[in-house]
Amino acid sequence: MKKLTNLRLILEYFEVPNRDLARAINVSPSMVSNWVQGKRALRASSGSVVAIADYVLSRRTMETRDITWLKKQFEHTGISTDFDFASDIKRNLIIWLADDGQEVLEIFNKTGNIQVANEPRKDVGLSPFLYSIGPAGRIYNDDYSARAGVLDISLRLGRIFETMKEDTRIDICLTSETAATVMEDVFIAEIMKAFQTKNMYLRMLVALSGNSTALSRIIAAYTPMIVAGKMELYISHGMMQPMIHQTSIFIPNICAVAITELPESFSPPAALFITESIFLRDSTDGFDRVVRFAQPLMRLYPGNSLKGIIDIFNREFSNDGDMDIQSESLNTLMLEPAQFIKILEQKGFKGNALEWRSEEYLQIKNGFESNLKEGVVFREIISAEFLKNMVVSGSCELPSVYFMDTGKTLIQTKACAAILAGYIRMLKSYPNYHLSVAPHLSETQKGTRHIKHGRHVTLGPWKNESKLIFSDQMIMIHEFQTYFNDLWMSLSAGTRENTISLLEIMLQEIEKLIEQEG
Repeated sequence: MKKLTNLRLILEYFEVPNRDLARAINVSPSMVSNWVQGKRALRASSGSVVAIADYVLSRRTMETRDITWLKKQFEHTGISTDFDFASDIKRNLIIWLADDGQEVLEIFNKTGNIQVANEPRKDVGLSPFLYSIGPAGRIYNDDYSARAGVLDISLRLGRIFETMKEDTRIDICLTSETAATVMEDVFIAEIMKAFQTKNMYLRMLVALSGNSTALSRIIAAYTPMIVAGKMELYISHGMMQPMIHQTSIFIPNICAVAITELPESFSPPAALFITESIFLRDSTDGFDRVVRFAQPLMRLYPGNSLKGIIDIFNREFSNDGDMDIQSESLNTLMLEPAQFIKILEQKGFKGNALEWRSEEYLQIKNGFESNLKEGVVFREIISAEFLKNMVVSGSCELPSVYFMDTGKTLIQTKACAAILAGYIRMLKSYPNYHLSVAPHLSETQKGTRHIKHGRHVTLGPWKNESKLIFSDQMIMIHEFQTYFNDLWMSLSAGTRENTISLLEIMLQEIEKLIEQEG
């Protein structure tokens, strides 16, 4: 009965009516109804259960949430959730659906043809390339392997990413911005997992054919890596419309992957996985050579490039023009100059080092308030979670780049109170300064973003290291401006008075901590 319940579960999950399944596998609707109700048994050896599995896996694009759901069902039955191929999922699905699936599972377990959940898995190593047999060519043994279908390609890539060292940089080359595989949910999930677990760095080169919407989708999908400073994006302009889309992925000393797609075709993508060492060496050199002719969409300023970063801040806050800020930290321009100088002194700056930093801050702050007096519109989004943690602990960490330094700076209680007071003063003094406190910022919304309308966007990851990402390319500006506008609209329910009231309550809590400190 349990296996028949599984059929009902999967039909409900994938929203497949009984009649549709019956039509697809060429049986009567009453037969499907009997299976679902437990009146007839499904056997693993029957063609029907195989047809059901084929239909379920092929009727829609499998997304990460679908695979996660299937894994949970398999775990309850003791079936492996460690997939290398889409065929692994199909095999396990057949066993899970079949009335005699547990018996089949026991047989497979005894013969070693299937892995039981939680059983240690032996990693399958990549065979080293064989030596040359002369100038005419080479002999290869498992140096080349092919996968067809987004799911198979993504699962294979996930395995390869697991073998990478920390901080590995990989390169992806797209012959068109409309290449589909890199935008599939399961593919992006493997990239993001490697980014989170391996701190992977990505360079992507896109040959443009004029579809700016498609490039916008790529930017949106890979925003977490862009904002974290873990991705460089390059474009080159081409006139020809390709017959095929080619995506190339280069993982140093491990593997190169060539993914081929047919545009506007129902045919699945196919991929060639190459592990031959000379190919790997030359492909990396080739990417470096080609990328020199590409146009970068962004420039990276490390934390020690203080002059460049200060110049950008001056352009943002002192030059005319509306500006938007989204940050998971706080705006240090809310500090009065005396409080800012005190923090610099606490950091150990003195003499000339203290003097020029103080002057730069005063110039930027004066430019900021001068713009506000002239009616320039500033919109800012900050994190309620960050504010709450600050009030509870009585301190917070801010990027040291705001203090013309590297790393992070711990802000003590009195300075925290001064920043809150600064926000309140701005809201009360300037009707063209607007502030929204976001209840929660997701991973894709974190970091710091400054958007100077129609001019440039700067991104500050700040989480792991001080750096600033700058772009004056319209495609980048448009994408981040649109994202900010959508987020701003979703937060527009609160009034200015409500925001001021919230900040005043938090300021009172901080002041209580100051009194306790004596």
